[in-house]
Amino acid sequence: MEMNTTVSELLNQALSNPNVAIAVGIQFFLGLALGYVAAKAAKYIAAFIIILALGAVLNVWSLGGTTSDILTRLGENFYKIKDAIMPLLQALGILTVGPVSIGFFIGVAIAMLRK
Repeated sequence: MEMNTTVSELLNQALSNPNVAIAVGIQFFLGLALGYVAAKAAKYIAAFIIILALGAVLNVWSLGGTTSDILTRLGENFYKIKDAIMPLLQALGILTVGPVSIGFFIGVAIAMLRK
């Protein structure tokens, strides 16, 4: 495969394989279900996120540093391994995260319309 292959050509090649097409379809419906359920449980998810954020703030505070110090250290470590990870994330992202994300947003829309 040459380097100038576009995303649409890559998707066409991947979806021409029946196994990949079935997997993408299942991922789409999983995302759809996740979005629907998540929209119905939005207040619980908001509470969950707030609790996690408070826990993160407490962890940073207990370490004796500021949030920006911790994020700076994490960022430095990320830049060391970024060149090895980014191609893998791009290759997997199209076929794994894409269908689930699209299904998620459609599921949220359906849940909002059915209220």
